[in-house]
Amino acid sequence: MSFYSELQQLGIDTKGQFTGLIKTICPKCSNERKKKSDPSLSVNLDTGLYKCHHCDWKGSVTSKQYNVPEPRKEGPDGKIGKYFESRMISLETVIDFRVTQGVEFMPQDGNTYKVICFNYYDDDRLVNIKFKTSDKKFKMVSGAKKIPYNLNSIKQSEYAIICEGEEECMVWHQCGFPHVVSCPNGASPNTNNLEWLDHSYQHFENKKIIIATDNDAPGKKLKDDLARRFDVDNVYIVTFPEDCKDSNDVLKAYGAERVVQMFEEAEPMPILEIAEADQFTQNILEYWKNGYPKGDTVGMTETDSLMSWSRGELVTVTGVPGSSKSTYLDYVYIRMAIKEGWKFALFSPENEPSLKIMRLVEQLMGKSIALISQDQITFALNFLKKHFFFFNIQEMDSFKVNHILHLATTMIKRFGIDCLCLDPFNYLELEGDKETQHENIGELLRTLKKFSVKHNVNVTLVAHPRKMEKNNGEYKVPTLYDIAGSANFYNKTDYGLTVHRKTNFETGTMTNEVEVYIQILLLLLDPLTMF
Repeated sequence: MSFYSELQQLGIDTKGQFTGLIKTICPKCSNERKKKSDPSLSVNLDTGLYKCHHCDWKGSVTSKQYNVPEPRKEGPDGKIGKYFESRMISLETVIDFRVTQGVEFMPQDGNTYKVICFNYYDDDRLVNIKFKTSDKKFKMVSGAKKIPYNLNSIKQSEYAIICEGEEECMVWHQCGFPHVVSCPNGASPNTNNLEWLDHSYQHFENKKIIIATDNDAPGKKLKDDLARRFDVDNVYIVTFPEDCKDSNDVLKAYGAERVVQMFEEAEPMPILEIAEADQFTQNILEYWKNGYPKGDTVGMTETDSLMSWSRGELVTVTGVPGSSKSTYLDYVYIRMAIKEGWKFALFSPENEPSLKIMRLVEQLMGKSIALISQDQITFALNFLKKHFFFFNIQEMDSFKVNHILHLATTMIKRFGIDCLCLDPFNYLELEGDKETQHENIGELLRTLKKFSVKHNVNVTLVAHPRKMEKNNGEYKVPTLYDIAGSANFYNKTDYGLTVHRKTNFETGTMTNEVEVYIQILLLLLDPLTMF
């Protein structure tokens, strides 16, 4: 999807292009410079992001039309004032945050209540409202844009505290830390929707990030999901007292001094390369209590009983040419996007992006592109925009692995991708300086595995087998040992799959059935059975 027209409205000359990355004249500063024609503005026509490298003018545009909430202008009454007072949040703080009140229908039980209105502003524009009842029912304005609460406070700051709720945001502000935002969605123990971060990422760049999410399982999951979106050297973690879930609990139990102390004692995000056994106490106790964690599944009973998809793992997929490896993965990825909310970065040099996107549209809608209506195409593209991101092959000067992983790191931070798919292996430019191809491939696979663990993403590598033997005119089912170049494809991967379609090369016929063979499956043995 291109943002051509929206960028034009800002005075940005897109040079007649509709997609890709361009550099052009900055409409904000070019008239004031000696080199008026200097193209200092970088623009991504596919994401709507722009930044001037001279005056630092930056932002993003969107073609999506959001609902604009009707302002609730009535100030909080005495009852709401007492509610905040019970949480030790002062009237001055309530006024600072422009909190109002209203009467709203709440879908949880179908009743109407007097509600607190937490107003979400972007500059002076009211873009959303969160409504809260006294018994903690919540809702936001349907179809309105989601941004962090108190976003304006971090736009020109050197640090940004990220917490979970509006009231925690108010507590940090009241205790002397005004540059604080909260997540509009709260936290989830499963998949956290961080679309609000995608919309406002440029305001978090190049500053100290202090994460102060709740001291419970969903809060810790949100902490991890947030931390991987930023440079680890810039991320600090707040530690709460054991008997406190959030900053408001700390304020009520210990006073503002302890909140200040938590900020001052926030610790740098642990470096993944260094670990001590007691860091993993909680993990071990979880394994003991609930068993080894399973990954996410695609919603197919037989497949789900045998394997799941996890972040932090390296998956190798093979199969003879024409066996539908890419089509199978597209099918799996669409199901994972729908069922689990996964996001994917696809390096697919055999297909330019529009063809790949067309095939994903067909997978999503379950029919040929010729049978899909224009409205259905619009629906599909809007879905794909949220879950799939593509390497723009035509604009890439290099397919070197380090360059691809650098771009993937940007996608992780910018979009929160969960899986990087490299399809196929033979397009990658190996950078190893080992003496043999076997050693260079081993080094590549080690690099991919380290990347998957460091960034907590699934990396899937598609690799063709070498020339295969035929048996009665048909190819045998290849294994990972049959992949051209190295046995390391078997030795250094977590999961291995073969996608196979029976083909008779003497008659030229191919079956419609595709078989999937699990070549490597991680299994945990009961320790008692090992002795």
